[in-house]
Amino acid sequence: MAIELWLYFSIVFLGLQGLYRFSKSVALTLLMIGNILILQYSLFNYEHELLVLTIMMMIAQLTRIWGERNETGNL
Repeated sequence: MAIELWLYFSIVFLGLQGLYRFSKSVALTLLMIGNILILQYSLFNYEHELLVLTIMMMIAQLTRIWGERNETGNL
């Protein structure tokens, strides 16, 4: 697996990790940038399985971050 793909996964990890809580806007930005870069990688390298998996996980991640922040009252 390419080193750049590991970097993209790390960006998504930073947005989701719970050790240090970023603000909602920072977490969503990290998720969007990381996932868009993974989508770009999968399209350019014809990895359709990764493309489908990334889209599914992107929906799950964004709804979790959005819902989690709204439940606590932090916008």
